[in-house]
Amino acid sequence: MTWRIWLNNPKTWEGGWHPGLECNSGGPRSRTRTETLQATVLGASDGCIRSPLVRRLGLSFNDADPLATAWDLLTSEGFRDPEDLRHVFRLPTAPLICRADPKFAPRGVSSRKRRDVLEDLLWLGLCTAWLFDPSRPVLWTRASLTRRLEVFEGEGFYA
Repeated sequence: MTWRIWLNNPKTWEGGWHPGLECNSGGPRSRTRTETLQATVLGASDGCIRSPLVRRLGLSFNDADPLATAWDLLTSEGFRDPEDLRHVFRLPTAPLICRADPKFAPRGVSSRKRRDVLEDLLWLGLCTAWLFDPSRPVLWTRASLTRRLEVFEGEGFYA
């Protein structure tokens, strides 16, 4: 509720309202406000809270279909299944924290080494929007292959 303060004669309400003379009644709706928080513990690598950045993930497929491109690359390198990539690349043994990184501009798939792209494809297939889980199956979807993520360890704070 907002109270208006009238100047001059309050009995006749003459004299008019002066802008800027509003008083807060203190009700719950009058105390609402919106603030944007821009702090994170993710990325800290020292002190009691440690969650260092492990890697950034993201692939640019330009106008090509991400799924078709991933499968073509996989078969051209002699693999039959995305699960086969687990035997080629070292993976962390514990789950990791993921965070979307929309500002990350990945390089195009065609401009990178094939093995580096396959490793990123493996990692993206093991990630959800919030979690990298090495125990889950490698799932390639258009959504998972087009994510742009930062991956963090969570030992120092989330353990």
